[in-house]
Amino acid sequence: MKQIADMVQRSADGALLANEEGTVVLWNKAAEHLMGFRAGEVLGRPCHDVIRGMTLSGHPLCSSSCAVGQRLGCGGGVRNFDIRTRTKTGKTLWLNVSSLPVPSRKKDRFLFVHLFRDISKQAKIRQLVQELQSVLSVPDERPAPGATLSIASASSSDNLPDVPATFPLSRREREVLQHLALGERTARIADVLCISSATVRNHVQHICDKLGAHSRLEALAIAFHRGTPFA
Repeated sequence: MKQIADMVQRSADGALLANEEGTVVLWNKAAEHLMGFRAGEVLGRPCHDVIRGMTLSGHPLCSSSCAVGQRLGCGGGVRNFDIRTRTKTGKTLWLNVSSLPVPSRKKDRFLFVHLFRDISKQAKIRQLVQELQSVLSVPDERPAPGATLSIASASSSDNLPDVPATFPLSRREREVLQHLALGERTARIADVLCISSATVRNHVQHICDKLGAHSRLEALAIAFHRGTPFA
């Protein structure tokens, strides 16, 4: 037990140790820093009452009949999962949680460890990407048969969103990013800017590299979300 407690205390991640009843018996310094609760405010309380976890969509997850605790009680492991919670001051926090059972020599007695780390930035980006996917998945309006579509009118500079001036992008990269924000595909952007599709793809790759994004949608989430690290 002492060895487990020492390991939990030294963990760089937030960590708690709870008994088979779900009562917190150890709360480390990283957890204090992350959640804002001191050990004296947590020890002896039910785990679910401290963490107060919800799903990322806001549905209650932690409770006295916790499915995670039941699985740990049977000696089974639990894959890491993401939750939404609040700190002592009420700040919303997204956590990735890993849980492990700690067997005891006594029958029907056990401990379990919750290790949790802050994933708030990643969760916010993921949420923005999902919102953008929802918006960009709306089918494009197609012109009636026989109608003509002017490239100039469809991609008027008046309709293009502003790219923050602090972004380390070239003029052409800014133009490509603006057209991506309108939901335009590679071929369409190539036509509007009078460049090849391969050149458009190269610009998109450069944009992602400079913004630290892994996809077009993530680049859009970073570029047109207030609080960007470049602002």
